[in-house]
Amino acid sequence: MDDIDRALLTALSEDGRLSYQQLAQIVHLSSNSTADRVRRLRQSGVLAGFHAELDVAALGYTLTSLTDANLRDSIDREQFERDLAGVPQVRSATHTTGELDYQLRIVCRSTGELLSVLDTLQRLGTRDHQSRIVLGETRYDDARLL
Repeated sequence: MDDIDRALLTALSEDGRLSYQQLAQIVHLSSNSTADRVRRLRQSGVLAGFHAELDVAALGYTLTSLTDANLRDSIDREQFERDLAGVPQVRSATHTTGELDYQLRIVCRSTGELLSVLDTLQRLGTRDHQSRIVLGETRYDDARLL
């Protein structure tokens, strides 16, 4: 990966809808050369894809919880993760080391909905859990790693 690839990745991380022609202007290459580079970045896996970012708060999900959870001993971790896919409020499940099995990021419309999700987690196999409500979050662009 060279400086041109980094510039392409930075530009695409800011606006994934840029055309090859627009990208070419940024990196001072032809559109064809730019398209070839983007294809190589996709094939190598560095550029994982293009997507629309949803604003979940605009959809009404204004409450975010970080919930630490432990599984009951009899629960299969992989099955638990598959079951979580059926709980749309769970945005991510991070399997961790240490005393806790998972940190879950959960979005809800209300505390009542959060309680319902926590009940669902117990039915899916959590032994115990502890939730913290997110008051604010600072996000950083992955392109900083380039």
